[in-house]
Amino acid sequence: MKLSKIEEIAQDLEKFPLGKCGPSDDPDMQYGYTCGFRDIAIRFIASIKRIGDPDLSELVEGLNTDISNYVEEAHKLRADLIPIIDAFREAYEDPDYEVKAARNAAFLDFDTLNELKVLDNDEFDTSKLVRMCEELNDSFGRSNYISSILLLRAIINHIPPIFGHETFSQVVANSGRSVKSILNRLQEDARPIADLHSHILIRKKDSCPTKNQIEPYKGSFEVLMQEIIAKL
Repeated sequence: MKLSKIEEIAQDLEKFPLGKCGPSDDPDMQYGYTCGFRDIAIRFIASIKRIGDPDLSELVEGLNTDISNYVEEAHKLRADLIPIIDAFREAYEDPDYEVKAARNAAFLDFDTLNELKVLDNDEFDTSKLVRMCEELNDSFGRSNYISSILLLRAIINHIPPIFGHETFSQVVANSGRSVKSILNRLQEDARPIADLHSHILIRKKDSCPTKNQIEPYKGSFEVLMQEIIAKL
């Protein structure tokens, strides 16, 4: 979606006459106003996510759009959206924003991913690896961090035969000293985070993975992909 279109939706949110309706007004009137505002808000939130900038996507994550019968909740949603609109406009003013957003959204650098795509190896079919990396980039860019960490674990489980091993722990153990310390972060740190969010049973109070839990492994993952490229 073009950024100019998102700006139009942002203006529609700001101009919406929500102030004409209060909690003491007729319920049908409240319903009409809140539903109208809700529909524009949902469009704005979905559009922000489609940019693929994890910083902006994280701002809209968890906003309550279930406001069809509660004008007070509509006003609260509007208050929550105003600083997000400000953040979007600040980014929008940068002429290079779309390129920067795409780079920021990628878990795996585009150049490295493109190198993976053109690999032609008789022994290993890398099509699934490429697809998983593309989906990892897509999930990370949309702030879908559960999907991201599970895909990261799936990838490190998928690639050991390229290095002549059955498990990723063997890949790490048999790597050179410098590479070993980098890849060990995936084995000792990233994998337990994935295990935590995939194996732990539902509790009275639970939590979801955040960008902060996953982003630190970008560098280690990129080195792993570069080692695969060099190997093949």
